[in-house]
Amino acid sequence: MNPFSKATAILLGSIFWIVLLIYFGRSTFLRTFDYAYYGKIYSESQYILGPLSRRGIGDDGLYAYAGYYYLLKKGDISSVNFEHPPLGKYLIGVSIALFENERVINIFYFGGLLIVTYELGVILLKNRILASFAPAILSFDSLFTNQLFYSLLDLPFALFFVLAVVTVLKGQENRSWFLVSNIAWGVAFSIRFFPSFVPIYCYILFWLYFNKSIQKKIFYQSAVFIPGIYLLTHIAFFFYHPSFFEFMKHKIWMLSWFTGTTIYFGNIWRNIFTGFYFDPSGVFVANTHWNIILPVIFVLALASFKFQLTFWQSKKGFVYGLCLLYLLYVTFLTNGLQKFIMPVYPLIIVLALGTVEDLHSIIRRCRKVKFLPSRGKS
Repeated sequence: MNPFSKATAILLGSIFWIVLLIYFGRSTFLRTFDYAYYGKIYSESQYILGPLSRRGIGDDGLYAYAGYYYLLKKGDISSVNFEHPPLGKYLIGVSIALFENERVINIFYFGGLLIVTYELGVILLKNRILASFAPAILSFDSLFTNQLFYSLLDLPFALFFVLAVVTVLKGQENRSWFLVSNIAWGVAFSIRFFPSFVPIYCYILFWLYFNKSIQKKIFYQSAVFIPGIYLLTHIAFFFYHPSFFEFMKHKIWMLSWFTGTTIYFGNIWRNIFTGFYFDPSGVFVANTHWNIILPVIFVLALASFKFQLTFWQSKKGFVYGLCLLYLLYVTFLTNGLQKFIMPVYPLIIVLALGTVEDLHSIIRRCRKVKFLPSRGKS
């Protein structure tokens, strides 16, 4: 079997596994969305009644309700779930409009994430067989597969985050990909607010600047798409509040909500390496999605570091630095839930596979040296 066929077989195996999961959980995707039901829960939830509420609404139901309200009721995006930008919820609304179900769109997100993860592996590893293991690992990760069955923002955010990174790397060969990258960053930032975006984008600009061989003018010019997409997804806000001053007040309000979020320094590393962490209420709990593969992948990925200037100028070095930057944000500015590493986990898997390849090469060289025929004395 040639390398391309082996890679295809691994990818088809991953797809088959996802199809099985969807088939056995098909009732989730066949259930018709009930706006009246979720509207009643929302009206009696903590978001309306505060501490007097006797029944809460989870993020899954909240985002689905908001998506329907934004898109199909043409509601005010600042009145329901103002804490996150609206695009992810609009896309949930699109799923409801097209399929009468809020979760079907997740199948497309997951398929897209497998594709861009494989593409990242091909770019960094230059080995299709090894690259095919990256989406395979992802497809068996319960944190990601669990997202298929809930209308949340983490899966689309991860998809467009990884797509933005992949297209930055592809822009070295074809600068048109830089345009796609900035569009993807704009979509990612419009799905989920993440404070690390500014340092990450500055890091990309820094890396491009010091790579003199890259024609990066189109990247600088197309950067306008990021704020453009963000503002475009807020058009509905201006119908209800036709004032840019009100818009800025709304964003400050959103930021103030984030500053009130509980932060546990380093909680993510306890979560990664032990499977236990402090939840947002301060209770020490077990991570139901944890398995031993998670810390192994992180150790292998971190071990891919090289003390070479050429490493940092390379594509692999760029991805390594971006992951470190994002992990600093997760370490110091979040409560350490595993979902916060979802955007960089595909990148970390590929880096880990690169380390496996390096270790395999070292072992193979050592074995060749060991079995070289010794020369007798003359």
